[in-house]
Amino acid sequence: MVRSLLPLALVAQPALADTDGYGHMSHWGSGYGAGMMFGPVLWLIVIGLIVAALIWFARRVDGAPQPGREKDALSELDLRLARGEIDPDDYSARKALLTK
Repeated sequence: MVRSLLPLALVAQPALADTDGYGHMSHWGSGYGAGMMFGPVLWLIVIGLIVAALIWFARRVDGAPQPGREKDALSELDLRLARGEIDPDDYSARKALLTK
């Protein structure tokens, strides 16, 4: 876990640095302005969105059956039987494979 957070800390470090050249004094007075108050919240939102995108992508790539996909396959199989594309024996064999 620490290894995965290290690159993120290195990327975030320049944003946390004091770059205005005035030390602790800035145009916000003591340094506690709107950026100081909402900065951590925005970082948490950005990190949360990145994690959610990675999870979504990993679920798409791993090839595991997703909820609802089995139902779609069964309905397609029913339609193929109704159209006469497959015979009842083939239908029952394929349905047995899908419902395992």
